[in-house]
Amino acid sequence: MALKRRTKISASFSMSSMTDIVFLLLIFFMITSTMVHPNAIKLLIPKQATKKVVIDKFINARVSSAGNFTIDNQRVSDAQLENALLKKYNSSDKTFIKLRTNKNAPTGAVAKILDIAETHQIKVVLDIR
Repeated sequence: MALKRRTKISASFSMSSMTDIVFLLLIFFMITSTMVHPNAIKLLIPKQATKKVVIDKFINARVSSAGNFTIDNQRVSDAQLENALLKKYNSSDKTFIKLRTNKNAPTGAVAKILDIAETHQIKVVLDIR
């Protein structure tokens, strides 16, 4: 007696469901990547120097790799930083802060000096080593 199976098992594999999943993941990552905004400091970089700037005085500010501040070769704590900068600052347009940092200096410490300078409208020259 010869009995035949009515259902046959197919060995083929359909890739259509796999491509649907890949496209859904692609759309998901494209949407989520546009929502991420990096936190950065806007720097206005001059395109061409057309005039000379006369500088009366530099305030030498340094940030070490450990995050310590020095203003004109005097070590200053975080709490005294703003007062020390304003004490040395002359309100004329010819006084600049020359900010020298180590490349391993914490960005939060550098940003603190930049925030103080922006608040009091003091011009800053960066010297990164």
